[in-house]
Amino acid sequence: MSWRDQMQQASFRGVPFNIKSSERNGGRRVALHEYPGRDEPWAEDLGRKAKQFTFDALVVGTDYMRARDALSDALDAAGVGELVHPYYGRRKVMATEYRINESTDAGGMAKFSITFVEAGENNQPAARADTTQSVLNRADQAQVVVQEDFGKTFSVIGMPEFVSAAGVGDVTKAIDSLAIAARSTVPNMSMLPEYNLALNGLANSVTNLVRTPQILSSLIFGQVSGLQALATGPQNAFNNLAGLFDFGDPNSMTALGTGFVSVPTTTPARIAQAANQQAVIGLTRQAALIEAARVSSTVEFVSYDDAIAMRDDLANRLEAEAETASDPVYRALTDLRVAVIRDISTRGADLARIVQYTPTATQPSLVLAYQLYGDDDPVIRAGEIAARNNIRRPGFVAGGQAIEVLT
Repeated sequence: MSWRDQMQQASFRGVPFNIKSSERNGGRRVALHEYPGRDEPWAEDLGRKAKQFTFDALVVGTDYMRARDALSDALDAAGVGELVHPYYGRRKVMATEYRINESTDAGGMAKFSITFVEAGENNQPAARADTTQSVLNRADQAQVVVQEDFGKTFSVIGMPEFVSAAGVGDVTKAIDSLAIAARSTVPNMSMLPEYNLALNGLANSVTNLVRTPQILSSLIFGQVSGLQALATGPQNAFNNLAGLFDFGDPNSMTALGTGFVSVPTTTPARIAQAANQQAVIGLTRQAALIEAARVSSTVEFVSYDDAIAMRDDLANRLEAEAETASDPVYRALTDLRVAVIRDISTRGADLARIVQYTPTATQPSLVLAYQLYGDDDPVIRAGEIAARNNIRRPGFVAGGQAIEVLT
């Protein structure tokens, strides 16, 4: 696999950007001791320097200002965020500084110069497991196992031509479903043309790729992963991927890829055709679930209830998928399921709970926020109340009707 195939879409806090160039700084922290009367100094090693990542980034398009503002807001946000580095993968970093350059000569484009520094850990006396990293590690392992399993199961070599044609048709259904998933929510429109171009390239190569299932599985995984980069945030990315959770399920009314026809296993060729069909369906579903697990580790949940809802949904789907998979895939998906449960349970444990509250009289959401939370960001709280309960006119929250609020 070439280095271009291994590159990932650059993003920070889920906001994608294009890179023109990047640099990484590193080294050791050294205290140099030079003593009077001695010619030879002593260099004391104080540990590794914090790695710094510097990007010359671009956001381009007719609607580039929206992408520019989204990236600027992500860089201004407090705390640690996840950087997807095209060459070095996922890193927990903080943005130390950035500059934006725009000009009328280069209209429709904003140039960013950004510096990130690795966040590291605030080591406390009590050890704590990194549950988020555990999810990412298990997801990486599951991806390797699933791709290897597909490479062993899917085969058209030595089979009649109709088996190869059926395999091409099955993979094409998966590609069509990826295109639908990319359009099903609100994608980052500046990235959609690039995603569709890559998807079309995959579609045009299917006839040859069915003869190299290991490469085919890697490319399909790459396009499923691309749905995450295409999304405008982690929750949106999860919704993009959720459309593929029931891929190929004839009993689902909303599943993508429901055009599969059951293959009668009456001859060796038909048995191979049926196995190939199930391999494509399984690969697509499993890739979506594995990527959704990765996304779940980056979602910043508002409430405990929201966290547990995503945890249970994802855990149940991983369990159901594992039950019909081969033994190696079963073990990999089960390990990933356990990691997801631990991660979301740990991060959601201290979050606010959702409770029912009934206002005694019709009043603005801002007044209600003052009553419930006092001076704790009443404007933000008022917006939360309106958004959570789909209140179209925040100035008139109906009295006598129960609404959901955070404790």
